[in-house]
Amino acid sequence: MEMIGALSNPEVQERLERLTRKLDQIEAGGAAPRPTPPGRSLRVGAVPEAIVRVLSASVEPMRMRDIQVEVEELIGQSVSRSAVKSCLANHARGEQARLVRLGRGRYRLAA
Repeated sequence: MEMIGALSNPEVQERLERLTRKLDQIEAGGAAPRPTPPGRSLRVGAVPEAIVRVLSASVEPMRMRDIQVEVEELIGQSVSRSAVKSCLANHARGEQARLVRLGRGRYRLAA
């Protein structure tokens, strides 16, 4: 009895019709692909590699925000501040550290 009442509801009928049209589009292959959100298509390791390249090209130690700007130019798309900050922090720790933290927000390559 509830199902009959639900199907007679105009709002439910409209939603079912839209859903049916969408399913028909998908089945026919005519559905528009969803765009990839910016920053999601970076391959794993792209940011650390870009940071190393940026710091190796620099004679002086660099600030985190300057590193981020140059990484974005090198990669060709925006990179979040937190991704750069996290990568710098992770690679400036431990015995095998690739980077050296000289002070708040300042980094250079490890010797």
